[in-house]
Amino acid sequence: MNNSIKQTQIILLVIIVVSGGKFLSLPGLMAKLAGRDSWVSMAIMFALDLVSLAFILWAVYLNKGKSFDEILSDTLTPFGAKLLFLLYALFFILRVMGGLLDTQELISSTLSVVTNWVSFVVPILLVIGFNVVRGARNIGRVSQIFFGFIFASIIMILLLSLKNTDFSNLQPTFANGFDKVAKSAFDVSFWFGDCVFVLFMFGKIKKTGNFSVKVSLAFLVGACTTILMDVIFLCLFGNLAEFSSSALAKVSGFNLTGSVYGRIDWIFVMIWASSIIIKCTLFLWCSTMALSYVFGVKSKKGYSVLFGVTGIAFVVLPLILPIKGIIANFFCLGAGKYITVFVQYAIPFAMPLMTFLSNKKTTKDKRGEDYA
Repeated sequence: MNNSIKQTQIILLVIIVVSGGKFLSLPGLMAKLAGRDSWVSMAIMFALDLVSLAFILWAVYLNKGKSFDEILSDTLTPFGAKLLFLLYALFFILRVMGGLLDTQELISSTLSVVTNWVSFVVPILLVIGFNVVRGARNIGRVSQIFFGFIFASIIMILLLSLKNTDFSNLQPTFANGFDKVAKSAFDVSFWFGDCVFVLFMFGKIKKTGNFSVKVSLAFLVGACTTILMDVIFLCLFGNLAEFSSSALAKVSGFNLTGSVYGRIDWIFVMIWASSIIIKCTLFLWCSTMALSYVFGVKSKKGYSVLFGVTGIAFVVLPLILPIKGIIANFFCLGAGKYITVFVQYAIPFAMPLMTFLSNKKTTKDKRGEDYA
């Protein structure tokens, strides 16, 4: 497994990951919680994510070639690191599972292709598994190949929608107070914190002077694009936005009524959907790396077994459990959000200190060896 990755690939992955998947069920859920001010809730979460990313990049700057698991083992003990990796694996797996369930709904409502969960998810998992086992470098190469098409499709979806957009639907702002907007932001925090994937690339990143600036700008591009798409969704549907289960499907259908080009939106929607597959691949690579540390797996065959077990869970669990309901009621609105907030924000905020302490421990150990 080749996990070395270029800076350009990380920058492109940041844009894809930040925007990928956030235009499915999330805008409707946020509209239900915060009404027409839901775009402000989204902006608040992106601002928090940017601060979190800044702390991660600070830790990257301080890091002296150590991997994420080495830093955690030095500061939290190996047992504490394993517990944390289990939480990360759970977070990534649930995010991917929720994203794929939303994607199935998008395809059904946009392309009118009705398919059951098994026949939908198995081919996707085979593609994802192939790239996961080949490593982060392969995922980065895929992002380079598809990025131009994905970003162009987002721009075309925005352009098709702008002529029908009534920005007055955003008024009045803060009609129900800022407190509701802020609470709504916290209630959907499960769907943010995407840049934690950079933690799993510690020790594999070749640092240059402007790396942090480029990654931060990439994040802002992805965040601003996503907020603009949410604003257009709210402006098109107004008070009806909260009843939408898939924002992209609704916007796509709305564009059809004012277009003379037929269902050209299908092309752009399906190209954009490839960003979800790339994001799912990256997150499942992270979960595989987390589980490999927990179980001491270091071979390509072992990674394949871990992904195979995860894949079986993906196929079976949505058939026997209401996964979307669990995510919405427990990990968004319930106590489960404190678990995800811990891995999304608490650990990134602590990473500069943990990296510093890990470096200090290594220096102390080397001095001890020299004296011995």
